[in-house]
Amino acid sequence: MTSDPFASEPSSSGDRKPRIMDIPVNVQVVLGNKRLPMAALFNLSRGSVIEFDKKVGEPVDLLANERLIARGEIQITDDGRLSISITEIVSSSV
Repeated sequence: MTSDPFASEPSSSGDRKPRIMDIPVNVQVVLGNKRLPMAALFNLSRGSVIEFDKKVGEPVDLLANERLIARGEIQITDDGRLSISITEIVSSSV
């Protein structure tokens, strides 16, 4: 017998949440695109720079399992890591 992923289970705070909320998804932020010939890819080395088609301040796309879900802006955290500030949730037409 398989368990129902939509069934609710109590959390530590007593709230109930569907088990589906625990399923991991692959999240990507698309910084831009660049078309390169194969030879250029093979010539890349440490320190090589690839310029993308997006400019600073332009929105970036946020994908979950390769599906566009939001847009946002790149920010840098206090410890120097990149993060994204969500500026728009993309409505789905499922």
